[in-house]
Formats: sequence, C-alpha cells, structure tokens
Amino acid sequence: MLALSLVLGVIGGLGAVVFLWMLDQAQYWMLGRIAGVTPLTVAGAKQLTALPAFDQGWNLWILASTTLGGLIAGVLVYTFAPEAEGHGTDGAVKAFHQLRGYVRGRVIVVKSIASAITIGSGGAAGREGPTAQIAAGVGSVLGRLLRLSDDEVRLMVLVGMAAGLSAIFRSPLGTAIFAVEVLYAGMHLEGRALPFTLAGAAVAYAVVCLFTGWGTLFDIPTTVQFDQPVELLWYALLGVLCGIMGTLLPNLFYGVRNAFRALRIPNHVKPAIGGLLVGVIGLFLPQILAGGYGVIQLAVQGSLAASSLGLLLVLSVAKLAALSLTVGSGGSGGVFAPSLFVGALLGAAFAALLQLFGVDAVPAAALAMVGMAATFGAAGRVPVATTVMVAEMTGGYKLMAPAMLAVAIAYLLQVALSRHTPYASLYEAQVPAPKDSPVHAKDGR
Repeated sequence: MLALSLVLGVIGGLGAVVFLWMLDQAQYWMLGRIAGVTPLTVAGAKQLTALPAFDQGWNLWILASTTLGGLIAGVLVYTFAPEAEGHGTDGAVKAFHQLRGYVRGRVIVVKSIASAITIGSGGAAGREGPTAQIAAGVGSVLGRLLRLSDDEVRLMVLVGMAAGLSAIFRSPLGTAIFAVEVLYAGMHLEGRALPFTLAGAAVAYAVVCLFTGWGTLFDIPTTVQFDQPVELLWYALLGVLCGIMGTLLPNLFYGVRNAFRALRIPNHVKPAIGGLLVGVIGLFLPQILAGGYGVIQLAVQGSLAASSLGLLLVLSVAKLAALSLTVGSGGSGGVFAPSLFVGALLGAAFAALLQLFGVDAVPAAALAMVGMAATFGAAGRVPVATTVMVAEMTGGYKLMAPAMLAVAIAYLLQVALSRHTPYASLYEAQVPAPKDSPVHAKDGR
C-alpha cells in the first residue's frame, strides 16, 4: 500500500498539471475569446492595492459563454457519466462509504473535460472537487486492475483524493488530513488511511511544484501576525459570523439543487439554465465568475481594506448564489474555492465593520485568512483539515492560534444551528461519526 501510495502521488501530481492546462485552455477559448473577459489571477492581484472596477458594461457575451459552457458540460455528464455531476468530492466520499470504492473509469475523463469547460466558461465553481473525484477514480481503477480487496480499493480512493488535492492546493499535510476527515459529519478521522494519504500527498506536491513552481498558492504579508491576546475577541466574533454563514451555505446550495431537480426538463439542459443565471449575475458583478482566486489573493494581502462594507457583503452573497446555480444545476465543479471566496470576503467585510467603529488593531488580511478557514471548516465539517490547509495555502502560520479559535467556534455553532435545518454539511455523503467519538452527529446527517 505504501508503494501504491507513492505511485498515486506521482499520478495525482501529473494529473493535476494536465487538468490545470485544460482549465487554462477552456478559460482562454470560452470566457476569454467569447466573452472577452480575463479573470483576475493571483499573480495579477499581487500587483494591485485595491479591488479593480471590472467594468464590463452590458457585455452580453458573458451570458453566451456561461450558458454554452453549462450546456456542453450537461450533455457530456448526463450522456456518458451522470455520477460526474456536482462537486466531485461528495462522489468520492460516496464511493468510499456506499460503493466499496468503485468509481467508473469513464468518470475520470468526463469529469476532467466537463469541469474544465464549466469553470473555464465562467461557472462559479472550484477545481478541488473535480480533482478529488478524478484522482479518486484513478485510485479505484488502479486498485481493481491489481485485484486488491474492497478495503484496499477504498484506501486507494482516499490516497488518490489526497494526492490530487495536494497538487491543486500545494497543501500536502492539510489535504492528507482532509481525505480522512471529510468522510464523517462528526469529529472522527479514518486514521488507518492517514499514513498512506500523507505519503501520496507529499509526492503529489513535489511533482506538481516541478511544473508550476514552489511556494504557496496565495501570499499573505509577512508582517501580518498574532501578538496581542486581546485580538482573540475579534477573531472569536468572526468565528460566530462564519458559523452562521457555514450553516447558510449548504442549505442554500442544496436548496437550489433540489429546485433544479424538480424541473421537468431534460437534465442535459439544466446546467445551461444555471449558467445563464450565473451570467446574469456576472453582468453586474464579473468578479464572481470562474474560480475567483485573484479576488481571494486581494483579500488575504489586505487590498480590500478600503472597499465598502456593502460591496464586500454583496460579493460574498453573490458568489454563494453563483456557486449554487453553477453546481446545483448539475454543472461540474468544486465547492471549496468558492467557499474560500465567501469566507475571505466575509472576513474582509468584518474588518471594514471594525474600522467603522474605530477598531483597526486587527489587520484586514488576517481576518480574511481566518474567515476562509472558519467558513469552510464549518460548512464542510472539516475543521482540522481546513485550519491546516489555509495556513499552508497562504503561508499564514503565524495566525494559527486565532484561526484555531475561530474555526472551533464556527464549527460548533454550525453543528448546533444545522440541527434545525435540512442540510448539515456541504458534503451530503458524509456519515455520522462512530458513537465512541467524543462529538458525533446525533441526527445522522
């Protein structure tokens, strides 16, 4: 298993390189050539000191790009591999719990193409979900070819998921933990798989960095640190806000998904409708199109400090709505990056609110980074992994203590609030933690 984990690490790293190339090509030919829109990149954001206007006017070609992308993705997915719809990570979790690790080989190809087209055309989705399902599929296929036992194939699925995510986010430790934590809705880890996910994630990280360069995915200023204990009060309050947002996120997402499923029209065209609606939002707020990595970088470097509180809140909610329409309609894409977008802008908005009351002791960049971790850690029920991942992705290790506090508060509040809502987590296939765990989901969701 260790040797196979290393092999999956190499495959996951190379697979991520190919998928990122496909994504760049799709974005160039669809969102770029059709709509004439070039989303802000991380590198481009580092050169800015404020949120650009992104004034596209009434660029109706945005509607053409997002609608066409949704249509192509819908036809591909529902014709060849219906299980490739949605955000991907949930498919990998379902394969582990319900399908004895079985993922059809065609899912690897269909998910890759459909996700690249969905995101590249402007769909508000992330690349982590597709990568998780693609790499998990590779692990499943390889395990079956080698005639491994069902239990070993399930382990291969987890190692593949960790390797793919590590390569995409350059977060080897966090994604290794994520693969064993995301399986359960309560505080429980699939500990037996952790040595193998660690090995696979480490190799995948090394492989992808040979092609993309070394360093973190985002950069937080080196001057940002935690050195005043009284600041924990503000991080705790941010944790409360993120816990509320973490409760709203899965319920809005699955509410939109259920609404689309209720439509009595062919599934093939539903992602096109979702893409059209995302395009309508993009006419007014093109910042929410595609992955939004550049805007996240602006937030974690503190360049959104001068933006208005209202604009930041509108962008955060608009991204949540666009994510729900893109993926909930049946499009192919992840939920992690859009959730980070929502959390980063929520943190930046909280910083703007504090400034209105004359509180400027806590850097806006720090609140944005902690907001990312707390929002997704709560919404996805993965507090440990997300805390580590966000620190690795930003290099913000000096903010680990406030991030830990905010994530803990957000997670516990989300667990309490979600008992009264239809959906408890962004990952519907999660199962309750075993009864011997100190914290577990009492209602089984």
